[in-house]
Amino acid sequence: MHETDLHLEPNEASDLCRVFGAEVLSRHGWDRAFVTVLDEATAEDALALLVHAAGAPLDEGWAARRVLADAGPNTGKTEDAEACASRDGYVYLVGSQFGKKRGPLAAKRSWIARVREESLVDGEPADLEVVRLRFGLHRAINDALADVELLPVGALGQQAYVDASIAIGRQKAKRWDGTIHPTDHPVNIEAAEFRANGRLLLGLRYPVSADGHPLLVELDNVDELFDDPNAVPRCGNVWVLGDAGSVEAPAGLRGLDTRGGDHFDAVIGDLDASGKSATVLADHPEGALAASEHVRFELPTDTAGGVVSTKVIHHFGDIRRVEGVAVDHDGHAHYVIDEEGHVALRNLVFD
Repeated sequence: MHETDLHLEPNEASDLCRVFGAEVLSRHGWDRAFVTVLDEATAEDALALLVHAAGAPLDEGWAARRVLADAGPNTGKTEDAEACASRDGYVYLVGSQFGKKRGPLAAKRSWIARVREESLVDGEPADLEVVRLRFGLHRAINDALADVELLPVGALGQQAYVDASIAIGRQKAKRWDGTIHPTDHPVNIEAAEFRANGRLLLGLRYPVSADGHPLLVELDNVDELFDDPNAVPRCGNVWVLGDAGSVEAPAGLRGLDTRGGDHFDAVIGDLDASGKSATVLADHPEGALAASEHVRFELPTDTAGGVVSTKVIHHFGDIRRVEGVAVDHDGHAHYVIDEEGHVALRNLVFD
């Protein structure tokens, strides 16, 4: 694989999605362009554009651009962008819905946003529409997972994420008080991509199934959330990657991509980074063991969720912090990776 240092600050990039059609790419002298998000920043500071000079070898000609955005009244009220996906001229960003390593859950991480693709290159700050969900997506995902046997939360996670968050909502009379239930699982979204039917497929790093398999949940009404200020998230189908991860080494989703239809590429990996005092790993040390892999799967159109099988495309060996995947028009896979002290883009040519 070829590697390019992206020289982005802060050094915490997540997910990857393709942007722009052939006309826009040609106008700027590019043949590939991707968006990534920087998860240690507010939503308006999280956007970065990765572009490749037309005709240059894949190991040369890359440039990274920060994209300025204006979130209007929501400026400074969000954090922890973890996923991105593009559809119909928009790029959508999704907050993790999670919390810090030791909790509690954070309302600032409960949001979804969108920006017009064309505004990423027009030279002006892009207008970023932000919907603050106040744990509405946490609620919808937990309701959708009600019939799925999940890896137990664990005593520390229950206290740090669930009980502590409920107490804060009650004590401070938060608008979201009552949205988090004592039986909930904390939700950590790290991947997103659109299905052919327009539903947004959310890849969960945590929770996973009781057998350690990655989970995907469909958000049914993503555009309604922007069109109607009173809309609440609705989640439906739940999918399980039934041959990825295990009880001994549970695996979650890290990145998602589709080249059309319901065929998907995904990166799977550990449940949290080791050595950072993560509460999830304190409860489940085995959650640090899963290796990063690029897998491929297809979702059936005539089934309301269930178990699907995967095909392993690439195993990353000792490389663990693979945060996103996008496969270009020539079939080359591109991965964004958090390395120590920098963010890298790696390109893989495969048949």
